[in-house]
Amino acid sequence: MNPRAQELITYFGMKPLPVEETYFINTYISEATTASGGPAGTAGLGLYLDSPRSASTAHVLEFDEVWHFYEGDPIALYEFHIDGTARTITLGRDIAAGQVMQHTIKAGVIQAGEVAPGGEWSLFACTMSPGFNATCFRGVTKSELAGNYRGYEEIIERMGVPDGHETELPADYVNERFNK
Repeated sequence: MNPRAQELITYFGMKPLPVEETYFINTYISEATTASGGPAGTAGLGLYLDSPRSASTAHVLEFDEVWHFYEGDPIALYEFHIDGTARTITLGRDIAAGQVMQHTIKAGVIQAGEVAPGGEWSLFACTMSPGFNATCFRGVTKSELAGNYRGYEEIIERMGVPDGHETELPADYVNERFNK
């Protein structure tokens, strides 16, 4: 594992998310709550690795999610839209090459993410309002995606949740919060 990536995982106490596989830690969980009892807002740090693999398998959220690139190699974010279109967004620092440092994925859009091809590791943040909780997340299986997004077959095979694998987070799941 890259020494800087290991340093960040250790310092922040990141652990892999269930279903999704991203190294992650909350940095902020609002004390204010929504009518349904979830946090009004959340922010967290995530880290992708090429080896050992850490990525966001395909999933959908009930709320918009804002992604922020921080450090390391560019990130490939994949969006799969209900109309059958798909696109790849590259988060990174090279804006002249079309990379973006911030991107919002709208609620209901299936998403997945990983270190961009050729990269080793990436540090990013995600913010949500209302905040992330176990009930706003659902993993999306390979068979749900298969045949629907032409040109993304290899990405779907790599990034879709394996058929038969759990797609829901445990009902009592609460990610730890960074406290240093």
